[in-house]
Amino acid sequence: MNKFLTLIPFLLMLGCQSPEREENQNQNEKQESEPFAKLTTFVDRYAQHTLKKGHINSLAVAVYRNGKTYHNYYGEIDPGANNLPNDSTLYEIASISKVFVGSLAAKAALEGKINLDDDIRKYLDGEYPNLTYKGTPVTIKNLLTHTLGFGTPPKLQEVNKKTKEGYYENRAFDYSMDDLLSDLKNVEVKKKPGTFYDYNNVGPELVTYILTKVYKRPYKELLLEFLAKLDMKNTYLQEYDRYKKRISNGYGEDQKKMPLLKNQLSGGAYGILATLPDLVKFMKFQLESKDPFIKESVRSLFKNDDEQLGYLWDIGFAKKEGFYYLKTGSSLGIQSVILLCPDSNYGMVLVMNNNSEVTMNDWLSLYNKAEYDLIEYPKVNLWSTIEPMFMNKPKEAIKKYLALKKDTATYFASPGYLNKVGYDLLSGKQVQKAIEVFKFAVSEAPDNANLYDSLGEAYFIAKDYRKSRESYKKSLELNPKNNHAKKTLLKIDKLLKS
Repeated sequence: MNKFLTLIPFLLMLGCQSPEREENQNQNEKQESEPFAKLTTFVDRYAQHTLKKGHINSLAVAVYRNGKTYHNYYGEIDPGANNLPNDSTLYEIASISKVFVGSLAAKAALEGKINLDDDIRKYLDGEYPNLTYKGTPVTIKNLLTHTLGFGTPPKLQEVNKKTKEGYYENRAFDYSMDDLLSDLKNVEVKKKPGTFYDYNNVGPELVTYILTKVYKRPYKELLLEFLAKLDMKNTYLQEYDRYKKRISNGYGEDQKKMPLLKNQLSGGAYGILATLPDLVKFMKFQLESKDPFIKESVRSLFKNDDEQLGYLWDIGFAKKEGFYYLKTGSSLGIQSVILLCPDSNYGMVLVMNNNSEVTMNDWLSLYNKAEYDLIEYPKVNLWSTIEPMFMNKPKEAIKKYLALKKDTATYFASPGYLNKVGYDLLSGKQVQKAIEVFKFAVSEAPDNANLYDSLGEAYFIAKDYRKSRESYKKSLELNPKNNHAKKTLLKIDKLLKS
């Protein structure tokens, strides 16, 4: 073999590329960057449209796809203050704190420090004969999967109630881990551990206690060491007073400013404050690191008809996306989520500084739109491409849509997505534009009963009852079991007779 040939890979690694290869690489990079640039443009637009609905104050959004990341901020933290969030803004990530405990527990399991089937009484000082159900003990696995079999002790319930009311906003807590351990002596295990899911905060806090025992180090020290390895220099545990000026205010129902959800225990269930850039680092680590504990932490430990859990992660499998895992966090005034799809190599972080029923609907709509584009990447959302034109010239936009639709290598489109767009327009009180979208969606899928139902609803809101009746009848013709159409047709008949 010519020895020179063996040097080619080494030279290429050093950047000594032939002009042809370099040109091809540049072209490939451009082809890859163009759809990502469009994706980020659409994410910005989705976020801005969400804020225009007037329910959410501000948003912090990050997306990851195939090694590329993007994050941005929108709106204002406090109404009328013109204070846009930034890279220094700290958010209460609430229950997302749990997956950090889960990560450390996964490491401990792989290191042989703990066994998931261990009876938790092995790590508790004193006697706890009550922590069993007909001979079945509570195990570490039960702590990690919300399947303890017992509820929150009454004293802790009272402390939690006072926390939500803001009682401890400027007061020291009068309840500690020692109090929790004492209260555990009085709880009753009413269900067989490992068989009944009941979301709780006691489990993660007890995991922190067990980690402290096996490593002989405080949980906070273990957590900060883990964060340092991920270069998460702006993530803190329960540093409410030290970083008070950087913590985003949160708002609840009717734009009421809410107190911080302070944690009086170790901070395993909630209590972490983090910036968006640090959450991006955590997202990248989860998707890119080959550390064995990551795979262990999302191994299925419990499953029923509604939930499937790893080490405090919610996990699942979707036909198109493949395996995914996520965690949401709900403080009194902040709502957050981190989604990770390793099979499809994408992720997302979404935070708003509001937590109410109306804002949740808008937040979920934004989440679904962004994920829809991430799933289809590198194909580009066709509707989002022509949307600006549609708002001013709907007929021309639809013509362009039909022309671009033929380029299936570049664009993706579906009548089901158009249905979501129509409802977004309805929620924004743009009824006539919603009707145009639903009409177009029906023309794209004339056998779709749900689209005719949606068109009927739009006409009903516009008080065009005759056209609404036609649409609902068509929907019922395609789907005789559509009870919504049946009920609405009765209402329409009464209105037309009056």
